[in-house]
Amino acid sequence: MSWQAIARKDVRDAVRSRGLWVLFALLAVLSVGYAVGHSYLGERTFPAFLGGLTGLFAVALPVLAILVGYKSVIHERTGGSLFLTMSFPHSRWDYLLGKAVGRSVVLLAPTLVALAAAGVVGAFRYGTEGAALYPWFMLATALYGLAFVGVAVGLSMSTTIDRRITLGAFGAYVAFVTFWDGVHSLTMLLLHRFDGSVLSNLPDWALLFRLLGPGESYRRLVRAGFDVDLATLYVGDGTPVYVDWWMGVLLLVAWFAVPLVLGYRRFDAADL
Repeated sequence: MSWQAIARKDVRDAVRSRGLWVLFALLAVLSVGYAVGHSYLGERTFPAFLGGLTGLFAVALPVLAILVGYKSVIHERTGGSLFLTMSFPHSRWDYLLGKAVGRSVVLLAPTLVALAAAGVVGAFRYGTEGAALYPWFMLATALYGLAFVGVAVGLSMSTTIDRRITLGAFGAYVAFVTFWDGVHSLTMLLLHRFDGSVLSNLPDWALLFRLLGPGESYRRLVRAGFDVDLATLYVGDGTPVYVDWWMGVLLLVAWFAVPLVLGYRRFDAADL
């Protein structure tokens, strides 16, 4: 049961951080603010509102997840509190589980509250057509946030060099949120000797490669529940079965778990 104690302590410590409260208050304001302001930005329907909210969270949520997790371990290692924690009957695996669960709770609790508030306002303003599946959108958003928690905590476990963790976290956001479409397109052009026609007629395997981006998997899950103008490459006749919604779930779970395992391997072999 020792990982639960670490998770509880981690949540308590995070709750005391004023910076995190400010960030999550900003997220709530953005969510509800978008629900109110969508009528000036797009079609006044619930699916259209949901498509816009997806775009907002696709950009904002990874930032919060990374900020929640990327210093979660290194601060304790460099500050000496980790040595005290490990003097109790906790294994390093317990510590990994406790940190992962604790930081996940810290991210998801306020995020889901903000989503619930935005959903209520959105249903009131834009109708309830499709609103019955709103919990699916909340689940997809939670998985998306957890993917970046895994990346951030895994990075924090992997080294004691603060600069490397910061650059790694920033690089992960840029690569997988900001420029993933460009990375995918450039890779396809390189593989096909800069034949631009490949971008308008992607081979089946390239669709899976594109879906590897956490944001793409997130949009694929949202499209599975709602008729929105997202993830259109992965739906339609002839689309391979391995880019269906379940693959989006598997990939987001992998983005959460694999960085944690890789970070833990370095953490387990290191001196505290």
